[in-house]
Amino acid sequence: MSKALRYKGYLGSVEVDLSSGNLHGKLLFIDDLVTYEANTVQELEEAFRESVDDYLQTCAELGDEPEKPWKGTFNVRIGTQLHRQAAMLAAESGLSLNDFVKNAIESAIRARRPVHAPIRRVYITNVHEYRSPEEDKFGENVFGEEKTWEMIPETRMQH
Repeated sequence: MSKALRYKGYLGSVEVDLSSGNLHGKLLFIDDLVTYEANTVQELEEAFRESVDDYLQTCAELGDEPEKPWKGTFNVRIGTQLHRQAAMLAAESGLSLNDFVKNAIESAIRARRPVHAPIRRVYITNVHEYRSPEEDKFGENVFGEEKTWEMIPETRMQH
């Protein structure tokens, strides 16, 4: 299920105004503000395409170069410790930090998974009834109380 519209190399968001029931969106990853709105999903897709075409035509009429969604550069905030470790490993590998990060991203994309999938904890609750010798064949405790314990094992799963 896609959450973005695609047309001529541009991506557009899909948003819902819950109070009015209207749909709206904007072109993503460019600084120029280009928006569209509609009442149905089909109308929103049409409005998105029209907005992209209008944007490209307006830029051409003004003699401006339309912005491209990606310029090939971006800033990443990773914290001092991770920055230090990446820079040191890059230097040990004879790579610039830029090439090191580029290689890591390419590797993750080839594998089509995150570079490091976080470990997810799953808690499973199993309830077992333990019967004492004092209980009769119908499972009732002769003392009138039932004994139940919960066992909660921890399981680790990787994506």
